[in-house]
Amino acid sequence: MAKNSIDAYGASGKSNVLSFEPERLHLVTDKSHPLYDERIHLPISEAMVLNIMDQGVLEPIIVWKDPETGLSCVVDGRQRVRHTLEANIRLQAAGRETLKVPAVTKRGSAVRMAQAMISANEIRQADTPVGRAKKMADALERGHDEADLALMFGVGIPTVRATLALLDTTQAVRDAVEFGTVTVTQARQLASLTPDKQREKVRELEVATAGITGHEKSRRQRQVLGETKPRMKSRKDITSALETASGEYAAALRWVLGEEVA
Repeated sequence: MAKNSIDAYGASGKSNVLSFEPERLHLVTDKSHPLYDERIHLPISEAMVLNIMDQGVLEPIIVWKDPETGLSCVVDGRQRVRHTLEANIRLQAAGRETLKVPAVTKRGSAVRMAQAMISANEIRQADTPVGRAKKMADALERGHDEADLALMFGVGIPTVRATLALLDTTQAVRDAVEFGTVTVTQARQLASLTPDKQREKVRELEVATAGITGHEKSRRQRQVLGETKPRMKSRKDITSALETASGEYAAALRWVLGEEVA
């Protein structure tokens, strides 16, 4: 006789997970509502849409039924709902089956739901850069390629490469990335140096940026790392500069654009 799910998994109990068509979920946009969150206006992430199209919504959202309106309001999971809506537009256009959003329900007052909303967003602890790099490396060993990793982690292939490059650096560089002294992109730049030179640059960065934040910190980081070229903010600027660039500088520009470097 087949075991029920509680016995099969050794669980202590279970609750219902509901499936919603994303159109039937209410995303609060009224700024006066307790469940309003300004992140509802964030732009759609192409990486997240592609990930949901491939994997579906893996983590259930939290839904609360507003007793005053009868609407199923999203307490936690706005971005999952928004991106599923966009994913479904594309899936439907391609003649593929659309996705539903898994959800668990929560009861309580609107104020209590607002507390849950804030807690759900603020208590999460993201992977460290080195932790992500190790997960990426493990996935590569299991047969995935860079394109798979980009989809799985919701980033571009250049970011995958920059993150993996962390594993080729000294412990001093990895620690500096974890503490925010060095960015992942800068760590990739340091990876090309000898181990002693990497450690030396990290010490210089620590001294140069101690107590400094914002744009000034970035400027000092660039000074230490020897970045003398002017910064370019748009893809158009980078493409234009590439027309006259050569050597290592041209290779760096191609890398920023995500192009293959021979």
